[in-house]
Amino acid sequence: MFAGVTTHAMLSILIPTFNFDCTPLVQRLAVQARTLDTPTEIVVADDGSTDPAAIRALDRLPADFGVRLVRPPHNLGRAAIRNFLGREARGEWLLFLDSDGLPPNPDFLARYAPQLTDKTDVVCGGIVHPDRCPSPAVALRYRYEKAAETRFTVARRNEHPYGAFRSFNFAIRRPLFLAVGFDESFRRYGYEDVLFGQQLARRGARIVHIDNPLLNTDLEANTDFLRKTEEALRTLADHCDQLGPHVRLHARLAKLRRAGLTRPLCLAYRTLAPQLRRQLTGSHPSVFLFNVYKLLYLNQLL
Repeated sequence: MFAGVTTHAMLSILIPTFNFDCTPLVQRLAVQARTLDTPTEIVVADDGSTDPAAIRALDRLPADFGVRLVRPPHNLGRAAIRNFLGREARGEWLLFLDSDGLPPNPDFLARYAPQLTDKTDVVCGGIVHPDRCPSPAVALRYRYEKAAETRFTVARRNEHPYGAFRSFNFAIRRPLFLAVGFDESFRRYGYEDVLFGQQLARRGARIVHIDNPLLNTDLEANTDFLRKTEEALRTLADHCDQLGPHVRLHARLAKLRRAGLTRPLCLAYRTLAPQLRRQLTGSHPSVFLFNVYKLLYLNQLL
């Protein structure tokens, strides 16, 4: 039984998805949930999928695994679909998992169990990636994320618990989630979890990071990841008043702009952007040049 959780409490495992077959994730969770001494539900929210194969796979989930499949009347977007799931959930604790993740360990749910007590409000499990790059075609996302893993160890995450919050794999008390929620003005990709972490900080939520990662199995092709990164930077620019103080890239750019380098950075973007894009979408992308490109691209937006 979860320490500190009453016998009638329920854990709600919540999985938002769009055009993705999350059957492997649900299958593993369903097996693990049977070993827990607490009522558990798995709720999958299909946010207006348009891919017929994904829709058919999601339709099979309730029959195969006892999942509760919910579909809002129209596509809500990354933030609103999570809020929708929070309202649909019946549990005292909500475990949000991205649909393209997989538990790398057979005791993934059991590792969360002792952390969901009356001493915590939010528990973050973390994210990992494959040991080897699956293909040069996805090398940009892979190299970037593997480099980031060194900055997101459990010890370092707990040093900055709110700033290290990521929405890929976390548990939260339902009343707290309903009180905070994700900002639904964030409809495009990127940075909604940064703002959510800061909202938790303002409320003084008790947040702990543990070593219980979810494996990211869906690495985008280099071109797609570069496009998503540009989309995320447009989100950052649109919400820079809220996000800027909490995003390291924005802080670096602000320092350079204060030094009078705004126009040189604009010139560098116009001159170098085509070559940088070719390098980043090739088979040997550079994480350093990726960070340079992000800085130059953001400068163009502000």
